[in-house]
Amino acid sequence: MVADTTSPTRRGASSSYPNDDDATLYLYKLYVDKYGWQWLSRLMSQGIQFQRGTNNPGDAVRTQQKTLAIGTVSVSALTSPSTEVKWVLPSDDPFMAWGQRAAILAKAGHTAAAKLDLNWLLSTDMQARNNDFGWPVRTDVPPAPGLKPIWEYDNAHLDGFAAFMADRAEVERWRQKLTLYVGEVHGAPSPTWLGLHPGAPR
Repeated sequence: MVADTTSPTRRGASSSYPNDDDATLYLYKLYVDKYGWQWLSRLMSQGIQFQRGTNNPGDAVRTQQKTLAIGTVSVSALTSPSTEVKWVLPSDDPFMAWGQRAAILAKAGHTAAAKLDLNWLLSTDMQARNNDFGWPVRTDVPPAPGLKPIWEYDNAHLDGFAAFMADRAEVERWRQKLTLYVGEVHGAPSPTWLGLHPGAPR
């Protein structure tokens, strides 16, 4: 995610900690695989700001604190004409996308309601309406204008994240390697987002 670089109030980059968030960890792995560890060393020499929570880097750009956000949640792959902030779809550089998983537990208390909800989310009408996000998960619903189907972007690594997550030993090796470069994680867990962590209200 990038913003208007002519603004004097913006400077530098913000990123979620790659050693705290698995998706960001995989994104940094893609960068290192393509550009090498020297790329990461050069990035660190630029004083990048690391924060917990993938919402924070994007918020830093939207609130004019930073010019660039790495490892942030993008609500949409499309740029609204009402904002100077945009998510940049790289033509060759790696990025990551994956379909969100959904399931109904075998012993769920309200399986009929859960089936209705999933059927509604996956309906052609709802998938087409959600084109504001860029890509539907259905093959019979076209993406938003200007975008190809997500599986046509070789640099999106659609299956890579799930495969990476399945090898927990490899995940931990990468987490430890990245910690050597970015340092230990600091800050409250995923600020402004509810999540499970010690001391969280239940």
